Amino acid sequence: MTTTRTDNEFRIRGLEVRYGADRVVRDMNLSAAPGRVTCVLGPNGAGKTTTLRAGLGLVRRHAGECQRPDRTNVLLDDGGLIPGLTVRQHVTARALSAGVPTGCADDLIDTVGMSGAAAMKIGRCSMGMIRRTALAAALVGDPQLVVLDEPSAGLDPEGIRWLGTLLRGLARRGVAVLTATHHLAEAAAMTDDVAVIAGGTLRFSGPLEEMTSGTTTGSLDDAYFALTGGEAR
Repeated sequence: MTTTRTDNEFRIRGLEVRYGADRVVRDMNLSAAPGRVTCVLGPNGAGKTTTLRAGLGLVRRHAGECQRPDRTNVLLDDGGLIPGLTVRQHVTARALSAGVPTGCADDLIDTVGMSGAAAMKIGRCSMGMIRRTALAAALVGDPQLVVLDEPSAGLDPEGIRWLGTLLRGLARRGVAVLTATHHLAEAAAMTDDVAVIAGGTLRFSGPLEEMTSGTTTGSLDDAYFALTGGEAR
């Protein structure tokens, strides 16, 4: 069952996803609170993306319940950008599809630092510029929840730092931010809460400080590898 809520809370309880006879996600519990950045960590193939997609209703669930706010925006894969459109046209089209005033497009393009490239066709943009454009589109319509899968893909180190600032700013405005990554340094710099997934199961869920306090070093890396048994990121 999937329900929508008028608050910002995202919640998954008892989720199971199967591909054929293979249970790729099982007994999964995950939540993202308003005003906080929640980061889902795990190795490649751990079930992070499948969990997010199932929670959004994009992948069939074989068990479990999911709740999400009415105004939920997502950035998955490449963001569905069309090479022949300009940056402004893409964000404007997203506003039209969301039923919100198209005048927000230029403001959002400025928010992601793309004002100088608003008239550039997406097919000519660098990977980092494409990611920023997709992020602008994901912010259309004053979302209560933003779900981002590997949002730093294509960003350089400066861009990754900028992304952390952007997501922290959204959280300060009361938005629930849920992101998935396998980059630990990126997560440590921006997140409030952590969920660690490995082998399709939840290994930890709670505040970042709680996760790292169980190590002698206070390191996210050490805590992560202790939970996942040293699985490669």
